[in-house]
Amino acid sequence: MSRVSLSIGKRILLGFVAASLIVAALGAYALRQIGSVRDMTDLIVSRDVGVLRQLDDLGNVARNMGLVRRNAVIAVLTQAQAAPARQEDFLGSWRQNVSELERLLNTVATEVKEYRAAAISSERTIAWGRLGGVIDETTEAFRQVRNASEQQLRAVDARDVAAIEAKNDEINKLHDTLLRSIANARTALDGVIGAGQRSVASIYDNSRLSVAVTVAASILLSILVTVLISRAVVRPLEDVMGFVARIGAGDLTGRLQRGGEDEIGRLAMTLNGMAAGLADLARTNRAATADLNAAAAEIRASA
Repeated sequence: MSRVSLSIGKRILLGFVAASLIVAALGAYALRQIGSVRDMTDLIVSRDVGVLRQLDDLGNVARNMGLVRRNAVIAVLTQAQAAPARQEDFLGSWRQNVSELERLLNTVATEVKEYRAAAISSERTIAWGRLGGVIDETTEAFRQVRNASEQQLRAVDARDVAAIEAKNDEINKLHDTLLRSIANARTALDGVIGAGQRSVASIYDNSRLSVAVTVAASILLSILVTVLISRAVVRPLEDVMGFVARIGAGDLTGRLQRGGEDEIGRLAMTLNGMAAGLADLARTNRAATADLNAAAAEIRASA
């Protein structure tokens, strides 16, 4: 059964194709790593900035809610004219702010839970969890402000000055607590952002290492292909050229120690056969020359 052997040209072509495919795969991996850094950065920035904006909105709505309540209280305590429609405007505006604040709190709480579950690092998970705890505290502070303010605004509606004044200090303290809780949430979010920056830096460092390994692997692969081509083609050709030079110098004793079914292997067999034929021809010529010399010597002796 004959062996299947690839020609040297096909070996070289196959080697370069394999090397090109491997380098292309390594390059694609490096690009994917760089893309991962970009996507992760975009994800972190979009999430953190989104929550930051919502916390800013929380603070603004909470302040507006307190301002509306204070205006209603001042309007009654200063005995300003306050028609029922105006009183309803105070209460209606306050309730709009309450609804908006409640919506924002629910949205932030939901997003924080989702982001914590999908955090890219344990540090981010802890930071999101800490922010979630502060949001829970803010929600409780909002609930207390809402209940107490609702009672005071009902007293405003009834123009019950005693009830209004009785609740005022308490609500002011509760409202300050709510604003502090929102500020604490901003501080906790700063921790999340810091953890995100460190996570991105870690991903970047890992990606940079991956790219460096990819470049090193590509260089090693190029060196390996060069060595294989040198062993498969360059050195055998040098051996063949040296053998041909020795034949040209008259040395017919050497033989090429190379087999195989490729071009160089077949060339070596042909050259070995040629060298053997030339050696046989040289021996025949020497034998014929010796016989002629012997015959000439006999003729000279008989003469």
